[in-house]
Amino acid sequence: MAKPSKLPLLFGLLVLVLLGLNLRPLLTSVGPLTDELQTITKLSFSEVSLLTTLPILMIGLMALFAGRVTTALGYKQGIGLGLLVLCAGLVTRLFEPTNISLISSALVGGVGIALLHIVIPELTKQKYLNRLGMVTGLWSAALMGGAALGAVATPWAANLLPERFQALGSWSLLALLVLVIWYLPFNRVPVASIPPRHLLLRAHRYPRAWLLGIYFALVNAGYAGFIAWIAPFYAEFDWPAQKAGNLLALFSLVQVIGALLLPALSRTQDRRFWLILAVLTQMIGFAGLSWFPTEAPWLWSALCGFGLGGAFPLCIVMALDHIDNPVQAGRLVSFMQGIGFMFASLMPLLTGWFRDVSGNYSLGWQLHILVGLLILLITWRFDPKSYKGLFNLQE
Repeated sequence: MAKPSKLPLLFGLLVLVLLGLNLRPLLTSVGPLTDELQTITKLSFSEVSLLTTLPILMIGLMALFAGRVTTALGYKQGIGLGLLVLCAGLVTRLFEPTNISLISSALVGGVGIALLHIVIPELTKQKYLNRLGMVTGLWSAALMGGAALGAVATPWAANLLPERFQALGSWSLLALLVLVIWYLPFNRVPVASIPPRHLLLRAHRYPRAWLLGIYFALVNAGYAGFIAWIAPFYAEFDWPAQKAGNLLALFSLVQVIGALLLPALSRTQDRRFWLILAVLTQMIGFAGLSWFPTEAPWLWSALCGFGLGGAFPLCIVMALDHIDNPVQAGRLVSFMQGIGFMFASLMPLLTGWFRDVSGNYSLGWQLHILVGLLILLITWRFDPKSYKGLFNLQE
């Protein structure tokens, strides 16, 4: 008997990577051009932070309605609509920026990203159940690779285009390309097997779901604060936009390494050791940014990237580990992301406010160190031996 072709598997993984690449350029493309956008629009640091805060907030808000979204749209149309809406948000940035247009693009693009965040984890567990850790790490790594592309390629594109700000909108081409690929006939997407509504997980009833949400918020707070302000931070040390973008790109590329390596090393459901390693690594990086920013900026960026990159997929896989059923596990992850991203979205705003008030970024970086300590205290609560009794799916 002939062995089944691996081409559908490889193509599915390729599409998953392409989807991941679309999830962050909307956010990371802004940092390297922050000074230029402020010159055009007169936005304050706190107002510029909204361009990062609002998309992350949209991810959180929409995740709370994940059940209705996947029930109404399914996997195929849910991701297709997400790419289309993201493309619309990015196209807005091809035109001369104003306060309203930039904030509108952040809101619209954030809705598109939110739809993708809702569907991808559930689709991953349903389609790649036996490879869950590896595949979750893969699309998370692609997400972080997209963040790197957004940071490093935007200043480069700005030098080629008639108007530099058009580089922000040029990322709509990537979303449009993946949208076309997504609807190719041989892209096979499973149909969501959704239980009756009264049997769907109501995550808000369970203390563990709230704990996961708080944990995810703390884990992502560092990422949100870093990508919003690392480029403007080093611009104050007279770094040009391309060099600051390269620093953000290094952060994102090392995130890819963390996202691929740590979930792969975490071969049992007890992810705690690897999460602690990830958190300690990022805390060292933030300490360096706060007290020794000019001594080893590339090292501090890499340490933050490795720690934050490894923690993100580990947190998602840890939540998926709690429930065997893919749809129900997807509901739990969506609730976790909803609570988590809503609170994490406040970090760029808070850091921007610290910058406006104090005149420097040190307080913001030190806040991330305190957040790391909180994460370490919570991590030991996630003993996989206790998972099975935490959720009653027969309610």
